[in-house]
Amino acid sequence: MGRRLIKLILTDLDETLIHFGLTRATDHAIAAIRHAQAAGVTFAATTGRIRQGACAAFGFARECTQSAVMSNGQLVLADGQLIGQVELDREGMERLAAELVGDRNFMLNVITRAETMEPVRVIVSDDPNAARRAFRADSDDVVVMDHLPDGPLVKSNIHVMGGVGRMGEVRERLEALCPGIRLMSPGPQVPMFDVAPKDWSKAKGAELLRRHLGIGVDEVAAFGDAENDLELLGFYPNSVAVANAVPEVASAARWHIGASADDAVADAIEDIARASTEGRMPDFMCEAENERGLAMRARPAGDRKVESLPYFRPRA
Repeated sequence: MGRRLIKLILTDLDETLIHFGLTRATDHAIAAIRHAQAAGVTFAATTGRIRQGACAAFGFARECTQSAVMSNGQLVLADGQLIGQVELDREGMERLAAELVGDRNFMLNVITRAETMEPVRVIVSDDPNAARRAFRADSDDVVVMDHLPDGPLVKSNIHVMGGVGRMGEVRERLEALCPGIRLMSPGPQVPMFDVAPKDWSKAKGAELLRRHLGIGVDEVAAFGDAENDLELLGFYPNSVAVANAVPEVASAARWHIGASADDAVADAIEDIARASTEGRMPDFMCEAENERGLAMRARPAGDRKVESLPYFRPRA
């Protein structure tokens, strides 16, 4: 049997491949993805974003999202075809909506048609003005109603208007109230929870894709930074944490690289592309490079290399 190669790249987007403040992946990242694909490696963004948001992350370069694991594993694309869709538990969502519809401390956001390029955002609130103020940047693109929309529900999140300080208490209360769903944090800087089916995750969506492609578990490289990446990185042997990953993710990962602010995942993808062409494993998957990656955790922002790019927009 020949030596194993990396044949599938799974990477989270926000704060992993794409540094906070970038409007999209860097040109370097997009070029690295193309090089990996040319070497026979499948690239799949593995993200909480829906299809439109995932495509926007690459400046709508179609080849970057032909395969993808979206909405935390609930939407799975392979070669441009939807091969998996997992809906949210309707009863749990009804309870969640009833609990939050009149609470100004939260905003329940539901996106219909999440699998298409024309999604519809619905804010579940009994105060249209409050909802529109909360989403003022997108106020022309939202529908406000005091109940859940009809039809399949795939993507939802809860915006915690009071900031991140209350999120632990909020999660415990709402998960106890709403069976069939769980709440996941997309990152420590974000006062928001992704709403997911209780027994589903990015890892399960990624497994649909991997099996569809006929690729071995040890031929997968999985990159992440946040809580919603934890099961993904715990599942695959060649799991990779960026330097800015939360401690739980760093502990779960086998390999460690630099920070999202330095485009470290793009460098790793380029390394995978070279290694695949040469019939070997990538250089960063060795003990010496792993020790360097672990040391970089002392500087989770790295050198902030990407912040000089024209498509970086500092955020408050």
